[in-house]
Amino acid sequence: MYGNYHRALQTYGQVTYASAAEYASGADLLQLLFRGLTDALIDAQRHLQQKAFFEKGHCVSKAQKILLALRDTLDFDIGGDLARNLDDLYAYSLQRLSYAHAHNDATALREVHDILSALQQAWQQAAQRSAPRS
Repeated sequence: MYGNYHRALQTYGQVTYASAAEYASGADLLQLLFRGLTDALIDAQRHLQQKAFFEKGHCVSKAQKILLALRDTLDFDIGGDLARNLDDLYAYSLQRLSYAHAHNDATALREVHDILSALQQAWQQAAQRSAPRS
């Protein structure tokens, strides 16, 4: 299971994230992926605003790769409806990112960022609730 997360982190390609992932739990790895994803979306919005279209494209591509890697970690047998709903959400986000990239649409970029930031917070809260208390 953790192998999929490690491959997903390699997609992001940041040394600091990769080194942190070496000793991270599954929940921590998920948080690292979402941090990389939301960082890429923020950077894409900034580059679009600056009309730095090549850099925007690079950031959108990075976000899409992370989303695809997150989809690869889904286990539909174990996750059931939750996995299917996440898959639908990731697919929708990928579709909106493609649209945002093709049309230089800042609204679509913000929409995806807002959706995935909310999901990131939900995962973070779930991890905090399930963490052992000392």
